[in-house]
Amino acid sequence: MKDSQLSKKSIEEDLRTLASNIAKRTGKKVAKRLGERHILTSKSSTTDLVTEIDEWSEKQITKYITSHRPNDEIICEEGTYIKGENNIRWFIDPIDGTTNFVYSHPGFSISVGVEIDKETKVGAIYAPLLNELFSASSSHGTTCNGREVEVSKTNELSNALIATGFSYKSEFRGTQAKNLIGILPKIRDIRRMGGAAFDLASVACGRVDAFFEHGLSPWDISAGHALVKNAGGIMMMINPSKSGDYSQPEVNVLKSSSEISENSITVASSKHLIDQVVELLITSQVDYS
Repeated sequence: MKDSQLSKKSIEEDLRTLASNIAKRTGKKVAKRLGERHILTSKSSTTDLVTEIDEWSEKQITKYITSHRPNDEIICEEGTYIKGENNIRWFIDPIDGTTNFVYSHPGFSISVGVEIDKETKVGAIYAPLLNELFSASSSHGTTCNGREVEVSKTNELSNALIATGFSYKSEFRGTQAKNLIGILPKIRDIRRMGGAAFDLASVACGRVDAFFEHGLSPWDISAGHALVKNAGGIMMMINPSKSGDYSQPEVNVLKSSSEISENSITVASSKHLIDQVVELLITSQVDYS
């Protein structure tokens, strides 16, 4: 292996270790605030909740990153942005699945993803109530609590257990419910956990066979993207045509979480299943216009 390759692997491993430490230490502190009366505000809709703990978590994470890597770019869900001076970019979701956190439901997590040269390379997701730490890099693979995991080997759509999530916007939720009418009869079943990061971790370890969701943001999927692809899976995005038509969409392999838009449908699964899932979503007349 060339020195340059060794250097890249070393950087990735340093970033993976740092991301894992950040996710776990912050997640354990967040879990101690469960059951308290929180200050609730909302963003895009009344169902899109934010608490003071989301904001506290974001501050803790960014402070920890900048103390170790002051020149990296950092983009966070709750608005924190730190301009970088190199080719490394962090995407932070301080609590993915805030509604789950408010209800003490186990489907919330701390999500920390890293891009190098505009390509997803490293991820760490910690689910505090399950005490599960997922981490990934190209040299490390994907692990859960130190044990190597991989995507499922299911290769028939009819046998696939598929996770999904629903929009915070009521007008999109109605459309998503209608689209399930064309999806459910052709698969094993649907699972809805309430956090895209945890859903992607579930794809990475074979807990579900695939995942799809419309309208996600880069911080929702960055860490999960690293987990899935380093566990042998693949992520794709379905974008409508320029006229807004999902029946003749553009379909591309996801290289970076920053490539998605509010109109993208993000899809993750094994390489054996991905084309079947994408085709199902398209033929089920997914239309969010």
